[in-house]
Amino acid sequence: MTIFGLPLHVLVVHAAVVLLPLAALGTLLIAVSARARKRYGSLVVLGSFVAAGSVVLARLSGESLNGGTQAGPGWLGVHVTWGLLAPWPAVALAVTSLPLVLAGRGKSRPFLITAALLSVVSALASIAIIVVVGHAGAEAVWGSNA
Repeated sequence: MTIFGLPLHVLVVHAAVVLLPLAALGTLLIAVSARARKRYGSLVVLGSFVAAGSVVLARLSGESLNGGTQAGPGWLGVHVTWGLLAPWPAVALAVTSLPLVLAGRGKSRPFLITAALLSVVSALASIAIIVVVGHAGAEAVWGSNA
């Protein structure tokens, strides 16, 4: 898959690496602040879904770019291995941010706390995995032992 001669993966990963941490940080903010949840909740949910879509697209385009080759040793192997896992917390972030915003509008405190905890876990996992995937990909392409 290419766009203007560039592999789609090279273009899409930038969206994933920027949007997912932003969505995760926004989710952390709305999980702890009712005021932020009311003001920015819809934007965070939208951003979370767009970020999840970019991560899924990055994985699919990465598989296409890799050509089905097995993950080997070194940074490329780390990138491929963690890249296969990256969509899961990204999608979980999108899925948990919506009930968090909806719970903030209701009266059920246990539901709000549960939604907030699930969102926080998804946000932290998303940040951790996207940092590992992005770092390994950068090392594989630009590192000294590439």
